Amino acid sequence: MAAWVICRNKTKWSTAIYMTFIASMTIPFQVVMLPLVSTFRDVGKFLGISMLQSIPGIVFAYCGFGGAMTVFILTGFIKGIPYELEEAAAIDGCSPEGTFFRIILPLLKPVIVTVTILNGMWIWNDYPLPSLMLGQNGKVKTLPVAVQVFVGSYVKQWDLILTVALLAMIPMIIVFLLAQKQIMNGMVEGTIK
Repeated sequence: MAAWVICRNKTKWSTAIYMTFIASMTIPFQVVMLPLVSTFRDVGKFLGISMLQSIPGIVFAYCGFGGAMTVFILTGFIKGIPYELEEAAAIDGCSPEGTFFRIILPLLKPVIVTVTILNGMWIWNDYPLPSLMLGQNGKVKTLPVAVQVFVGSYVKQWDLILTVALLAMIPMIIVFLLAQKQIMNGMVEGTIK
């Protein structure tokens, strides 16, 4: 919904917010690693919620890092939707929220599936952020971080490493197969326009 509001409001503030999203995509993760840990520690103390080595902290971090690309892709798609559809809904007496949920959101289905797959693959395969936020010895681990348990200085347990790697691939393959129809529909609709 943020992308729709940013795209349809032609103000300086919406342009500044959009440019902030775009600028945040250009900053490498290595630049924000240490400030991220100290900020999450301070926010956790302030809120009374553990933001480091916890699932809420990693979810919050992924929402922040993945939000910029999501808004960028959705804004580009929304620019291609004719504004006349929203004007017709307003003439029919539909509220702005109703216009979004009844007209715009169904049109965004293919691009939402695409963004979900892109973010899902990135998050599922990410190593630096979970190892930084959750730690190597924490109770909560992602699969890429857990693979490192089977790698030692002198011994590498390849049978266990490959088993965990296979287990790590299966959920994303299932998500892709389930969403493949939506991706194909989105590409076909894009060629018709």
